[in-house]
Amino acid sequence: MFKILFFDNRPVEYVRGFKRVLERPVKYAAAPLFIADQPWEHGNMQLYGSVVKAPDGPFQLWYSTIEPRWWIKLAYAESGDGIVWRKPLLDIYKHGRRKTNIVLADNTHGSAVIHDETDPHLARRYKLVAGAAPSDCISVFTSPDGVRWSRLRREPQIPYEPDCPMAFFRKPDGRYVVFHRVRPWGRRIFRSASWDLVHWDSEPRMILEPGSGDPPQLQFYGMGAAPYGDLEIGTLWAYHTDEEDIGPSKMLGYQETELAFSRSGYAWHRVDQGNAFIPHGDPGDWDCGNLQCASQPVFLDDEIRYYFMGTTARHGGHWELDPQTAGVGFASIKPDRFVALAAAKSGSELLTVAFALPSDKLFVNTRCGRGGWVKAEVADVTGKPFRGLTMDDCQPVTGDATSHALRWNEQATLPVGERIRLRVQAENARVYSLFAPDSGETEPAYWQFRSV
Repeated sequence: MFKILFFDNRPVEYVRGFKRVLERPVKYAAAPLFIADQPWEHGNMQLYGSVVKAPDGPFQLWYSTIEPRWWIKLAYAESGDGIVWRKPLLDIYKHGRRKTNIVLADNTHGSAVIHDETDPHLARRYKLVAGAAPSDCISVFTSPDGVRWSRLRREPQIPYEPDCPMAFFRKPDGRYVVFHRVRPWGRRIFRSASWDLVHWDSEPRMILEPGSGDPPQLQFYGMGAAPYGDLEIGTLWAYHTDEEDIGPSKMLGYQETELAFSRSGYAWHRVDQGNAFIPHGDPGDWDCGNLQCASQPVFLDDEIRYYFMGTTARHGGHWELDPQTAGVGFASIKPDRFVALAAAKSGSELLTVAFALPSDKLFVNTRCGRGGWVKAEVADVTGKPFRGLTMDDCQPVTGDATSHALRWNEQATLPVGERIRLRVQAENARVYSLFAPDSGETEPAYWQFRSV
């Protein structure tokens, strides 16, 4: 499947009349789904952790909890629907004589978990990265079930302390990728990659730091990320420090999430610089203090879920151990609906770059308001419309759907295999993506595609 989305200056020749806007996921209203309420959680939890939905398996969630005086343990929860969760009592680590849902107790900082379906070794299907004792540098763990973990090797694989939440994923080409911090550089995002989990880049690369347009009080605490087609999408932990905090560590402030994406994995773009994708809550809300997204979203059939942890406490010196409510929620969004080109009135038009049309089907992901519509025409590389595929020949698309078929008169034939451009017009509508399945592809997964 070929797809155009995000609508930055890479896939379009021109945009007229449309306004490019960030689309926010909607928070689940009945959150928190669960809170830190067990004695071994000490009233705190961090989504230095992950949520995974393996095929035919439950939702699985790993989260961090901090034990005074300051030691991180990794806890586990699971759910049939991702809403009602249970914390299974296991015999791996005990609190006194009581079973707990703790699965690792090695001061696991920045934990991130993946379910690796491509690994032929069932005992290694689950993989975890974390800064772990005794070195506190980044180590790899494996597990058959996500509950009982073993170190891949005694020595750490990446010789840096993460001191932050991490992202961990496997690219379609087979490489493993970790986003982490490198302590001497402060709150900035670095990338390390490996083909075999043992041998990693000799030097991590910095991929994201605040820019000249950001206030001095913005820092990047960490970033979750996942492949999305041939792109990578990231949930950037934007840390807003208090102006009065002029100390070197800047410990006073709050966290929320910005959206970022990359085509290469190294050059990253913040979709709406300074504007939260998932904001922390209003005063009095359960997530009014800090909001921390999991290491990656969960891709469901017609929904993308961003699980997050929220607290009533703001960031501060050892704020994790202060009295607070700490719980888990999620925000959901429909496929591709990260960024919209919004058309308020007629006269809104865009022209795409040229691309090879892989099949005789074209779709648009759009939400049209009352009386709103979207139309398109197929043009050659010079911008000249093909006969029968003009704007006048197009049947207007209305309503709200992630895959509206674009149709022209019955005699028109799409020029499959040729390089074409799409010219799109709209009124009172939001356009999120344009896509064409490959020939013979009947129901392509929305998260598997090629882009410009």
